[in-house]
Amino acid sequence: MSITLRGSNAIVTGSSRGIGRAIALELARRGANVVVCCQSRVDAALEVKEECEAMGVRALVVQSDLATEEGCRLVADRCVKELGGVDVLVNNAGIGQFAPVHQLESEAIERTLRVNLFSYIYMSKYAVGDMIERQVPGCVINISSVVSMIGASGMSVYAASKGAITGFTVCLAREVARYGIRVNAIAPGYVETELIAPFPDDYRAKVIKRIPMRRFGEPNEIARAIPFLVEDATYMTGQTLVIDGGILIE
Repeated sequence: MSITLRGSNAIVTGSSRGIGRAIALELARRGANVVVCCQSRVDAALEVKEECEAMGVRALVVQSDLATEEGCRLVADRCVKELGGVDVLVNNAGIGQFAPVHQLESEAIERTLRVNLFSYIYMSKYAVGDMIERQVPGCVINISSVVSMIGASGMSVYAASKGAITGFTVCLAREVARYGIRVNAIAPGYVETELIAPFPDDYRAKVIKRIPMRRFGEPNEIARAIPFLVEDATYMTGQTLVIDGGILIE
């Protein structure tokens, strides 16, 4: 059993910019209706919505704080009520907390974990519940990070949240396989987004030297893997697909 993207309904969290934006547009290009989620960048989310609708699909913008369970429930409920149900969930929302561990502030730690990990759990709770109730062979795709595998100074909380996603993906995949629901993850390497825009030039140069392809990735290079996981990888679940320019093998 598998999903055809054309006519399906997809939620993409954190989709007003960066990788999430590229994923939302790629899904719309393949014929999926899209729920564009944002916390504060409503103007950018509305632009994504317009671009999706220009491709002939339906699109919603939902402004919500996914650091809370209620915020996650709101997004899933809007998708169910206005589009008819959740077929694909892409958990992509994420923030960075970049500081040495002895300088970390408790509020920033908690916020990072709530957005980067808790939102994945709560969004999956409501999306999977709808998939099971409707008896559809849905897909959940979690965006992790290669940083959780190779490490990076000053990114301990970010890496911890992304590493936890791997364990969550494996366990959820085992739980829901009997319903025909597949759960996989993507671990991008360094991708040109607002998250890494503040990196100073000398640090960027240092990182690029570690990447065999000698460049950072582009958001659409990550987004193009989503249709594969939804439509083609019909016997694949509980896996993490690494897209990193080769940094993991360096």
